[in-house]
Amino acid sequence: MIVRQGTAGDWPGTGRLRGWLVLPLALCLSLGGCGISRQILYSPDPVSATEPAWVGAAPQSVDVQTSDGLAIRGLYWPASKGSNDDIIIFFHGRNWTLNRSGRSAQYLAGDDMAVLVASYRGFSGNAGHPSEQGLLRDAAAFIGTARSLAGPKARVWLIGHSIGAAVAMHAAAQEGHIDGVIAMSSFVRVQESAPRIARAFIPDDWDNLTALESLSIPLIVIQGGLDRFIAPDSGDTLFSAYHGPSSLVMGVNARHNPDMEVLAPWLHQAISTMRSGSLDSLPHPPAGWVEKVRRP
Repeated sequence: MIVRQGTAGDWPGTGRLRGWLVLPLALCLSLGGCGISRQILYSPDPVSATEPAWVGAAPQSVDVQTSDGLAIRGLYWPASKGSNDDIIIFFHGRNWTLNRSGRSAQYLAGDDMAVLVASYRGFSGNAGHPSEQGLLRDAAAFIGTARSLAGPKARVWLIGHSIGAAVAMHAAAQEGHIDGVIAMSSFVRVQESAPRIARAFIPDDWDNLTALESLSIPLIVIQGGLDRFIAPDSGDTLFSAYHGPSSLVMGVNARHNPDMEVLAPWLHQAISTMRSGSLDSLPHPPAGWVEKVRRP
């Protein structure tokens, strides 16, 4: 194992604030002990935000078909040059919309990298209601579509943010034949993002440690040092539990939503390294980010 001591020192404490669950849970419990609903857990925005002013070419709109018959809308940037030998699928987090996700993921599109932005049932005008099983069906549909778009021999990379990171890890474990996962702002178990008194009321598990048990592909865990929604030791726990090639990268002043314009060029370089199945030559992260530890 390669251990790198960054310059960040002790990572700032957050008081283990769980802002996206604490208030709704407290309200539920005060109204007679009702359980947290999936609507609160996922907080799906049914309307996609206004289409952004894209920094480059606008994406194509695609629809994927799930195994239970739902049509889910996504966005797609083909590789601008050469063949689609690599395709990234980007999974967004709670309360995001497809266009907001596309605004972040657009920086991943490049000459030799196709990008497919996933959405979920119940989000951004899609039919259905979100659940752990449902989101994994949606992810499976996007993985199948990615292979259709890029070809059966294409390398498939999953990048997820927050709950989307859980989707990426679980989908990789479920689907197999995924080349690597990048998990940003990821919890260990979704229950741990809620007050202890309310954990039994959360309807879905999203146990990322269980997902990691089935994986051996390269994994990069990206965590914000000022993330107030995720426990500050989540990244360390995920890294320590994983036995495959892995790296833990921390943003000294980064919050829950990473700056993809800054990170995307480095993520491209990281994926190029991951093609070998190893992280032995992973490049240094951008300014403001520190690689805490690596298992090449």
